[in-house]
This record gives sequence, structure tokens and C-alpha cells, in this order.
Amino acid sequence: MPREPYQRCSQAIFEAWLKPHIMAQPLITTHFGMKFESLVETEDGVISSFTTESGERHTVTSQYVIGCDGAGSKVRKSIGINLTGGPVPSMMHLIHFKSRDLSRLHKQGQFWHIFFTHGACIIAQDEKDTWTIHIPRPVGTHFSSIDPIAAVYEGLGTKDLPYHIEIDEILVTSGWRPNICLADRYISDKGRVLLSGDAAHQNIPTGGYGMNTAVGDSFDVGWKLAAVVAGHGGPSLLSSYEAERRPVAAKNIDRSGRHWMVHATYQGYCNEDPQLVYQKSELAKQLKEKIADYVLTHDEENKDHVIELGYQYKDSPIILREQDTVEILDQSNGYVPDTTPGARAPHVFLSDGKTSIHDLFGTGQEYTLVDFTSEGSFVHNFQPAAKTLGVPLRVVHLPSEEHVHQVWQRDAVLVRPDDHVAWRAPLGLNNLDAGHILRVAVGREDVSKSKYATLSISSIPVSEKTFTGTVGNVDQNNLAGLAVFQK
Repeated sequence: MPREPYQRCSQAIFEAWLKPHIMAQPLITTHFGMKFESLVETEDGVISSFTTESGERHTVTSQYVIGCDGAGSKVRKSIGINLTGGPVPSMMHLIHFKSRDLSRLHKQGQFWHIFFTHGACIIAQDEKDTWTIHIPRPVGTHFSSIDPIAAVYEGLGTKDLPYHIEIDEILVTSGWRPNICLADRYISDKGRVLLSGDAAHQNIPTGGYGMNTAVGDSFDVGWKLAAVVAGHGGPSLLSSYEAERRPVAAKNIDRSGRHWMVHATYQGYCNEDPQLVYQKSELAKQLKEKIADYVLTHDEENKDHVIELGYQYKDSPIILREQDTVEILDQSNGYVPDTTPGARAPHVFLSDGKTSIHDLFGTGQEYTLVDFTSEGSFVHNFQPAAKTLGVPLRVVHLPSEEHVHQVWQRDAVLVRPDDHVAWRAPLGLNNLDAGHILRVAVGREDVSKSKYATLSISSIPVSEKTFTGTVGNVDQNNLAGLAVFQK
């Protein structure tokens, strides 16, 4: 599980806190009020064009460009990468408003989301008086002609509520259309331009995987680019970004679709008589019990740690997998932390009950070697090899941490700067070539020529290696269905 318990925080609050911290970093230079226009990629760099709000033109030459410019990414268009997918056949009416009355309505206490059987959803933004409601509408709806206060009442279940709810203030009203898309590639032809976040993938909100996937992209590409610029990262390091992150996005998109089908299913129970669920008859009671039973037995959206923590970089050229690892451990029934190469290194508390093993990992560009042997034999092999290769390495020797050793399963594990496992000591290891392991892990040697060769992509189930459409949405192979901003 995570080292720290997760917290819920509105983006409006979190971004206001995060922005000044980012701007204070000495290695970050910000230029607000400038708009990216286009780029030209050369063999040794990228020339990008920008304009200011006053119309001034600027040209920037850089070694690399990472396009994090959202769904309508001009960076993506500049390098000719297409999206597979398109918009779903409906729109959502968003109303952001304030109401003190709503905070007192839920008898079981404070809620986060309420999903209504007619398709609307309301979200508590600050657990005080700020709310956002999303109401499904037909494509082409003109939202400016809809009274937002009346729409809030409609979204709450009926236009004739049995109790009065005062809407104190309408903050924002708008419309949006969910899109399900995946970039055909994440990296340009010359390898100098990379895509991240919504520029590379777009998802429906169920599960909350959109921004989380984007953060994972940035974390992955960030440490790799830093290693290449620093000089110890090899040519396979940046190319591994697409091999690692694109399958994760495809799986997350698919899983969001599965979560959405849960909502669509119980909403379908109410199609024949949408008002029945609000009544107090025996028939209404049976319908509510049917919905409750279905939701309780299909609750993966609220506890899908396999997607959130259990993703594994199975087909990466910089992951060294043992020959005895034929396939990834089946985690369909729940997340099982383990040190399979490509997986997230498990969080475990040390015997002091306070220190997480993650607290001992290296920082910045450092790899971490965790050695559980009494004599530290792996430390003695890896330290000189790392020094020779110029690879930043922190060693962690834990000969007496039996519980951690049991969870981590092997005598030694090499952890990357992003906390994913690059290699672990095979059972019955006889010969150790630490230099070879490190060269593969930093992208300077081809893993396919190694005894640790990754599984061929043909051995991965089709649903894992390609992006497919999600049941209940548009045909994902229909590029004619792209939204206007994607063309």
C-alpha cells in the first residue's frame, strides 16, 4: 500500500499551493503569457516557436520537448502523431455552485460523490458549501439557454423536491464532452519530442485515472530525461517511456469503461419508471435493494488498487526479468505487492514500526540496491560497477529485517529512481554480472541479448498490448469521431 495515506484535496486548493513551490525551484524557469505555436525537430534538438499575448514571436532551441499541453495538444499535432478514439455520444452539463443547505441533507454524514439513478452526479468540493453537479445531456445541447438553478434541482433527482434547497450562488456553468483517446505513439520519429498527460491519452472520469495516469507519465519521463541529460542514461532509456506508459494508459482507459458500465447497469434498472426509485412502495423497495446489491458486489471503482498501485512495466527494454517468471502474477482479485521486475517496490515498515523501506531509497537520479544478505555480497558487487559506469547508486543493507525480506521475496532488489523494480536476484543465483544489470537498467545495453530478456510481446494477452474500444462507448477505431479540438 502507499507509504503515506492518501488525502482528498480539490485541484483549486492543491494547485494554488503547488504552483509557488514549483516556481521557487532553481532548475525551473516559467514563462506565463506565452503560447506554443509549432516546432521543428532536428537530429540534435528542437526549435519551438511561441507568441506572447501582445503578439511578439519568440524562438526557443532545446535538446528535448515534452508536450504536456492537454487534449488539443499542438505539440502532438506538430510531430504528426494521431489519436485513436473519439468522443462518447453524449455531453455533460457542469454546474459549479454554493449551497449551505446541501451539507445537512445526508443523514449518514459527509459525502464525496452521489451518483443518481438518472445519470447525474454531484461532488462535494470542500466539504462545506461548494459543489459541482454533472447532468447528462444530448449532443448539441445549448447550455446557455438552460436555467442553472433549475438544472441543479433537476440533477438532484426531481424538479419538485419535497424539501427546499437554497442555491446560494452559481459559480460556473458549462458543458463538456467525455473523450476516450490514446495517442498512437508517445515519442517523435527522432526521439526528441515526447507526449505526456492528456496530450497522450484522454479518459472518462470513472475511477479517477486521468490525472493519476498523467502524473505517472511525468514521473516516468522526468527521471529518464534527467539521466540522459546527465550522461549516465543510454539510448534505450527514453524509448522505454512509450513501452512502459502507453500500456498503462490503455489499461486505465479500459478499466474506466468497466467502472462506467456499473453505473450504466443500475441506471438501466430505472429506465422503465425513473420515478419509482423515489417512491415508498414495495416495488420501489425491491428496486432499491436490487440496485444496492449490484453496487455492493461491483465496487471495484472504490478499491481498484491493482490499477492504482499494481501496474507493472512488463514489456520494457530496461527491465530485467528472470526466465522463471513466465507471466505476471494474476491480481484480478486484488493488489498483491511484490518485487516482480517492473512492479512498484512494495512499501513495508521496518522492525522499528516507524520507518518505511521507501524512506531509505535514493533521491533524484539515484538507483537503490536493497541487499538482505548477512555479508552484503550484492553491495560488494554493485558498488564498484556503479562507480565504473557513473551510475548514481544508493545501497541499503538490511540483514536483520526478516519481515521486509519475506515480503520482498529475494536476497537483493535493484529499485529505479521512480520506485519500480529494475531487477531482483533470481532464486539460486550462481553468477552475477552487476555491470550488465546496471547497463540494461540505465538503457545502455540491449536486454533482448541478455539472459534476463523480457517476455516477447506475443506472450502478453491482446487486451494488454493494444488499445481496444470500451463497451458502451463509441467505436474507438473510428477516427472520424474525433472532437473538433482534436482535428
